[in-house]
Amino acid sequence: MSMQRRSLLGAAMAAPLMSVPAWAQGTPAAIPMEDFFKSAALMQPRLSPNGKFMAALREVKGRWNIVVVDLGTRKATIITSFTDGDVASVSWINNERLLFNIYDRERGSGDQVAGGIFAINKDASEFKQLSERAFLSEGQKLLPASASFLEVVYEGNEPTSDVLVSVSSRQAMGKASSNVYRLDTLTGRSRILTLGGPGDVMSWVMDTKLVARAALSRRDEDLVLFVRDGADAPWRELLSFNRLDQLAAVHPLEFDAEGQLYVSAYAGNDNTGIYRLDLKTGQLSKDAVAAIKGYDLDGGLLFSPDGKVLRGVAYEASRPGVYWLDEQYAAIQAAVDKQLPGKTNNIQVRGPKDARVVLVTSSSDRDPGSYYLFDVKSGSFEGIGAQRPWIKPEQMRPTTFFRYTARDGLSIPAQLTLPAGEGKPPLIVLHYGGPWVRPIHWGFDARVQFLVSRGYAVFMPAPRASTGFGHKLFKAGWKQWGLGMQDDVADGVKHLIEQGKVDGNRVCIMGASYGGYMTMMGLVKEPKLYKCGINWVGVTDPSFMFTVTWTDFNRFGGSSADIVAWIGDPVKDAEQFKQTSAVQRAAEIKQPVLMAYGGLDVRVPLINGEKMRDALRPHNPNVEWVVYPDEAHSGWRTETNMDFFGRVEKFLAKNL
Repeated sequence: MSMQRRSLLGAAMAAPLMSVPAWAQGTPAAIPMEDFFKSAALMQPRLSPNGKFMAALREVKGRWNIVVVDLGTRKATIITSFTDGDVASVSWINNERLLFNIYDRERGSGDQVAGGIFAINKDASEFKQLSERAFLSEGQKLLPASASFLEVVYEGNEPTSDVLVSVSSRQAMGKASSNVYRLDTLTGRSRILTLGGPGDVMSWVMDTKLVARAALSRRDEDLVLFVRDGADAPWRELLSFNRLDQLAAVHPLEFDAEGQLYVSAYAGNDNTGIYRLDLKTGQLSKDAVAAIKGYDLDGGLLFSPDGKVLRGVAYEASRPGVYWLDEQYAAIQAAVDKQLPGKTNNIQVRGPKDARVVLVTSSSDRDPGSYYLFDVKSGSFEGIGAQRPWIKPEQMRPTTFFRYTARDGLSIPAQLTLPAGEGKPPLIVLHYGGPWVRPIHWGFDARVQFLVSRGYAVFMPAPRASTGFGHKLFKAGWKQWGLGMQDDVADGVKHLIEQGKVDGNRVCIMGASYGGYMTMMGLVKEPKLYKCGINWVGVTDPSFMFTVTWTDFNRFGGSSADIVAWIGDPVKDAEQFKQTSAVQRAAEIKQPVLMAYGGLDVRVPLINGEKMRDALRPHNPNVEWVVYPDEAHSGWRTETNMDFFGRVEKFLAKNL
């Protein structure tokens, strides 16, 4: 393998592929906290369709802007110069033009405004604003701020300057409607492509001729799939299913050039897979296009840029990957993986078949991301740079996926990251929230690596009610807040203690959102197991999900039937709600607690923390409390994260 030690963009090269194993290193406690939480230096490298140029996001005078590199001359040009905002994402429309949107990372998460959609040529000409920014734009009629980019429009095999965008409208209790527009990024003019379709459509699927052919709509508590055979054909109802009947659910994904509709469905299994759907009978194909035992597959279809050929399927099992149907792509992936083992290597392949240009984004549990150009013929790599060049992968720690058995026999997925050194380290139990999401992902996690660098083991469970690992695990968590869901976490901790991996006398529980609730109820139910708790932006009483009516979840997140099914009925299950309320059982919490909330949080409003704080303080002298006035539920500024995790570091040092 040939590895040139040159950086196209001036960023530091990625660490050598062969390095001293992390287990042989000392615990890197001296790594500054700032290294884990400061903003990336280089992100989102994207190849142009012809493979001759690369665009990426690079920090310029404290703001993320777009840099374009001519891969023939290696000349780099900054084409945007925002000083009042940051480019959030960038995509090529064609070989000349790029699409991007912006946000402001210097504002608190609760003080963000709509960023807008913009387009610009690679030479910085023909700049055009395409949708409203902050709902305050004047002059030309723009698409509303809810517009979001879907895909580039191709004519023949060539990309045009047009894109498809979705414009959505959120309504009460989970209702939503949307439409799809074709948008000219040079003129800003748009035309609707979904006029005359069904009402209350949550998602549309266009065919390769840009005809809306499938629509998933909401009707009361049902979801209805409408289809039609062509632009002039009438819409017809193909199938419907109750929102809560997950096993019957069929979600449309993509059409191919032959007009076959790919969908995600359970098809009688515990895990979702990708199937073809017969548009006449509503029957699923007998065999799955792609499925993975033990893991849900809900999308990830990778088509050719013109949308005609299915080339592969991206998936997330214990680690993420791609199953390539295209033999040439499969061969390139295998060649890259062979030389970059143990990594997730995402490849972008551009240019003609006889002159492929391959851009590799290589990352892992210890590497935030390194970027290379791969020469298919020679098998050599050229380094472009790294997302966070100051992070040394050899100082980071590996994350291991495993499963353990809960007390009722249910298999629970989890991850464990251990610090360097011998002996049994103290343990941090960490959960980011949900709970109806996949809560664990293999890859670089700055929070985990920070905690591990300070000598703590980090255990991240996916208790019942989690998604991504099958319907049985998800359904087992219905009405189990503070009950089976909580027991799953304690069972995992006890499993690690029994295996001798961690110090059972030094365990702290920590989490955000639902994970904050898990933290507080863990302190209630397992006072001997958990020596302290850290709750940030956490729910503290299940009844607040019903009574705190100004949350975005209450207004837009789902129907009342969903919440009652997943959490319980606050009237019929009043006794259970009382027993699973951390606020009402606050007198049982004697351990030290650190709590942090965002003053502008509308997902878990501040009242959750205030009620918990006020219930704790009369009998617990070890309650630390902080409010970040301009932050919301997530996406906190670097300064906020630095302050909060500085508090976390001191709190853990004192109490573990």
